Amino acid sequence: MGIEHRLHARCAGLGGASHGHEGHQHGAAAARPFAFSSSPRHFERPRPFAIEHIALDLALDFDARSVSGSVSIEIRRVDPEATTIELDAVGFAIASVAVAGKPARYVYDGARLVVDVGADAPRATVAVVYSATPRKGLYFLDADEHVPTRPKQAWTQFQEEDARHVFPCHDKPHAKMTTEARIRVPAGFYVLSNGALAGREAGSGGEVFHWKMEEPHASYLVTIVAGEFSELSELAPVSGEGARDVPLTYLVPKGREEDARRTFARTPEMITWFSELLGVPYPWNKYAQVVVSDFIFGGMENTTATTMYEHILLDERAALDVTSDDLIAHELAHQWFGDLVTCRDWSEGWLNEGFATFMEHVWREHHLGRDEYEYGVRNDLASYLGEAAGRYRRPIVCQDYDAPLDLFDRHLYEKGGLVLHVLRAELGDALFWKGVSTYLRRHARGVVETRDLLRALEEVSGRSLGRRFEELVHRPGHPEVEVQLSWEDGVLRCAAKQTQATADGVPSAFEVPIVLSILDSETGRERREKLRLGARIDTFSIPCPSRPRFVVVDPEMRILGDVTVKAPADMLRAQLVDARTARGRWLAAQALGKIDDPPTIEALAARLADDHEFWGVRVECAESLGRLRAREGFDALVRARDVAHPKVRRAVVDALGRFRTPAAVEALKPKALRDESYLVEAEAARALGKTRQPAAFEVLLDLMARPSWADVIASGAIDGLSALRDDRALPHLFSRTRYGHPTRVRRAAALAIPKLATDRRAREHLEELLDDADPILRMDVVRALSDLGDSRSRSALRARGEVDLDARVRRRIREVVRDLGGERKQNDELKETVERLENEQRDLRARLSKLEALRPKDAKKPAAPQEKAKPVKRGKTQAKAPSRSRKKA
Repeated sequence: MGIEHRLHARCAGLGGASHGHEGHQHGAAAARPFAFSSSPRHFERPRPFAIEHIALDLALDFDARSVSGSVSIEIRRVDPEATTIELDAVGFAIASVAVAGKPARYVYDGARLVVDVGADAPRATVAVVYSATPRKGLYFLDADEHVPTRPKQAWTQFQEEDARHVFPCHDKPHAKMTTEARIRVPAGFYVLSNGALAGREAGSGGEVFHWKMEEPHASYLVTIVAGEFSELSELAPVSGEGARDVPLTYLVPKGREEDARRTFARTPEMITWFSELLGVPYPWNKYAQVVVSDFIFGGMENTTATTMYEHILLDERAALDVTSDDLIAHELAHQWFGDLVTCRDWSEGWLNEGFATFMEHVWREHHLGRDEYEYGVRNDLASYLGEAAGRYRRPIVCQDYDAPLDLFDRHLYEKGGLVLHVLRAELGDALFWKGVSTYLRRHARGVVETRDLLRALEEVSGRSLGRRFEELVHRPGHPEVEVQLSWEDGVLRCAAKQTQATADGVPSAFEVPIVLSILDSETGRERREKLRLGARIDTFSIPCPSRPRFVVVDPEMRILGDVTVKAPADMLRAQLVDARTARGRWLAAQALGKIDDPPTIEALAARLADDHEFWGVRVECAESLGRLRAREGFDALVRARDVAHPKVRRAVVDALGRFRTPAAVEALKPKALRDESYLVEAEAARALGKTRQPAAFEVLLDLMARPSWADVIASGAIDGLSALRDDRALPHLFSRTRYGHPTRVRRAAALAIPKLATDRRAREHLEELLDDADPILRMDVVRALSDLGDSRSRSALRARGEVDLDARVRRRIREVVRDLGGERKQNDELKETVERLENEQRDLRARLSKLEALRPKDAKKPAAPQEKAKPVKRGKTQAKAPSRSRKKA
């Protein structure tokens, strides 16, 4: 996905790792099935009583890391024969249970509380007095000797089903109710929760905050945050139906007020724009964003009150080329998609997360333009394709899983958002947004399934979309399409072939819409040809009197899949210069990265140096020059080290790292030692390591100690040391994994260890880290053990998997235990061998090119034999599907 990558994690997502790890698959070399043989199929459980209101009255004990108090649950009978209600409640010490004010019979097994409510009353109130020391759901923070700056805080994180660890409830997304919370905290603390602040009063030893949420929402969206914060506030104007000003608050660590203003500055405009675009005004009484420490996700869209992790706040230098807008827009979009309309079951979770991911790009388009939108969509496609190729392929809507959090992957987020992009491209903006508005209005404050969105879009467009939804949402995989373009005798020939493997239910042939944008070389006019590839192999012949100047394949990215285009080099070079969209130009730059000749390198270098070009095109040019590794390309990259755009500089230094020469080290050192951008310095550190030159070692050691936003420079230096393959780095890596170092530094160090050591010491050190308190670190340790490839780790992994409370860690462990063995290690060794042979081949090409340049200009070349041109038939032809499909490398 190029140099541009996702720096922030999302709600419950797997993104946000340090660069070089984010989106990278450390599992087996080929995709495996998503579901394990023991994975159950999930359905809704019975709801004989509807929960209409939950009232919490709780005290937070920071010293004991516990909670105590009561919950009052108002229920309404649905099943006339039901006599008991079953509530999720994990790890409670229950003092009493009452129904309608009288003691009630109940059975509690530590996970489910079953209360006898009788057979007659249409409504009842169940009151439970209890205490708990939650292992999940509610997290207490405080300073210690290793992290003396950690603030004293408590915050909840209930997605997907962790509210049950803090209060009894029906802990599923389809159960929605109103809520209120009375929370007792030490004096000087502030409490944020859902809805409106109904009261605040002094109590014994502290203060009580009373919050009321008067509109229904799901249990996973309830929030309690307690700590000491600075508060900033402003208003977001919402026009149209129910015009008003929405109150906004930002609760941030004291001393970070300016960073908060910088980071959240566009929140009011986002609310105004989303309300107008969706045709549904912001649906709640307020919107708060609170920044906490050590949050286990990037953000969480609790109704009216989003929780954000600390790295969302940007200092002045970070803001040069980092934005938090994507994460802010994502969590804000959930206030409509997820909070106002909620997926009925987690298998339908893409209706929450896919929409929120898509709305990130929609905001980017509004704020920065269409090129930014399309490049963001392109990067999400690369992320999804990486998971599909290296981990597993599954339908977006999938009922077979072990824990709901298993589903929060790149299929749910990125592919879900891409589905919406494709539907928008096919329907057009007017019909698409009308359908989305219909969907929101019709199901507001309710629950939804994929069929609800399908029906809304079909209703407003008059089109049948069942097949598209079947292929995009309900079937695994995607088309992998090879397109070859040629022109002869007035006919443009487009040969298309689907090459996807058909394991795990992937169709042998998808219905693939292929759009060609053809630029006439004589008139300069563009024409569009819309083709449909429904077979495994097909050839299309298009009348074209003059040879096109170039042809852009899939100019709007209507193909949700992997598309490879082969076209004459002169056409691609013309496309790089003259394509009317940035997408057309960066597609050409990518394709030219496989053509090693002087005109191509010259064209890529010229585009890279063009300060008026969209930065994404220049990034792709730098990447292609790095991939080709030609001497002329190196010179062009060196000249481009100081271009103004920091994202282009990052791509340039990354590409320079492909050259394993002392000259590359000398070119990279200045950018690693000082650049106005944190991320350029971090990328230069990685690139120094990739050169494999010993001279880089001392520079990287120094950079490991350099402070930066989100520790990106230290992480980049560690990645560089792992790429350097210098054993002297091992003691430094071992020490950086210890508790007390920043989380991102520890993660980078853990992932670096197996690149340098495969011995018993490395294995045992990583196995020890499996018991660390940080679940994100544990996930990366599991990946590191996978990279280590030592089957003796299976017993330690299994033992951790049996007791780990984090579903993400358990999932990773099961995958690695399943896949761990010699196969991937052999693949890694083969990959190293192929890379070495490619380098040798490029060296030979460079020498041959030098000899050709020294050859006398008047030397005669042997005449090439002439072939008579064969006539090309007009129209459409079909070929029989091959007996064997090509696996994607």
